[in-house]
Amino acid sequence: MVFKFFNHKNQTRRIISEVVILSVVFGFAAGIVGQLVADVYLDPWRLYNVERPDADTQPVVPELRWTKRFLGIEQDFQVEQALRQNSSTVVGLYRLKRGADVLTKLYQPSELLGNGMLLTSDGWIVTHQAALGNLKAEQLAVVYRNQAFGVLSAVTDKMTGVVFIKIAQNNLPVIILGDSDENMTGQLAVTRNALGEAAVPLIQKPDFQLITASADFVRSSEAYADRVLLDGDLLASYVGAPLLNLAGEVTGVINAVDREQQRATAVPLNQFRGIMLNLLKNQAIQRIYLGVEYLDFSQAPGLDQAITRGLQQGALVYRTPLRQSPAADAGIKANDIIVSVDGQAVDVSNDLTKLIQQYQPGDVATITLLRDGTQLEVEVTLALLPE
Repeated sequence: MVFKFFNHKNQTRRIISEVVILSVVFGFAAGIVGQLVADVYLDPWRLYNVERPDADTQPVVPELRWTKRFLGIEQDFQVEQALRQNSSTVVGLYRLKRGADVLTKLYQPSELLGNGMLLTSDGWIVTHQAALGNLKAEQLAVVYRNQAFGVLSAVTDKMTGVVFIKIAQNNLPVIILGDSDENMTGQLAVTRNALGEAAVPLIQKPDFQLITASADFVRSSEAYADRVLLDGDLLASYVGAPLLNLAGEVTGVINAVDREQQRATAVPLNQFRGIMLNLLKNQAIQRIYLGVEYLDFSQAPGLDQAITRGLQQGALVYRTPLRQSPAADAGIKANDIIVSVDGQAVDVSNDLTKLIQQYQPGDVATITLLRDGTQLEVEVTLALLPE
């Protein structure tokens, strides 16, 4: 019995020893595996994205590094490029200052009347009457690269309100002219002013006409009604500034900013592009005179079918043309419907004003019209618009 007791006790101790040994072995193995897993998945340097320090280096936190990269979408790069391309083509317009004290001749940002853009390298500048008010050429100063210039002359286009002013300077950088007919609804545009500020408005409507009364539907062959409607919260300091597309080309000049309505408008470039050559050559504006006030069917909703004769496009002569006007001399009458000019249809893309202003004084145009349901063709000798 005594032998069996001691034999059982020895077996128990041996089992306990084996269990302890196995626990140590498995614990050691588990420690090794755990360290390997931690090194791969739970390394504190990797977890916090910090480089492991060596003996001679300190930990580097990426968030504290200075990066020169510009992260943005393709449009961001196009906007930046368009602004850079025109960084030296915008000038500031101010009321001319005189005085003996040097400080009295400095022009403050709050005194900015408006902006202009350099059209030619010899000093012709494009702006808008809204930026100048009633000031005459001799009352204006052009500030460019911190240098002030007097204005030699100013020529105003009455059809658009665009003003061309001249300064005595050469070797100037110039704007690149685009095509305002390419402006589209929803398109991103760019502008910058003489203060170095920039904005990126959206084109809401490329052929906007402000209608506040029924009389506003009446158009003239000697006045453009359409403007480019822009959204965004532009400041008054952008009046006269260029409207740019993402290629950096000028497609218009900003003529009005309505802070209350949070909108702005621009005169499309193509409305005054055709007069530039004669302006630079003769320093005069040459516009074509027809003498018709009309309703554009595509822009006048609600006209009676008896008036439109079922037409969706065309120009209804609203009033009897003025005496001795080209239209009156050609026999055009009130209630005539002008359908085309030299075969070019009067439609939503080409209103009567746009078609007529393509000609030169003295040109003869064939106008197709409807009178009491009968189609007629009349020849009109177009004249120079009187001052």
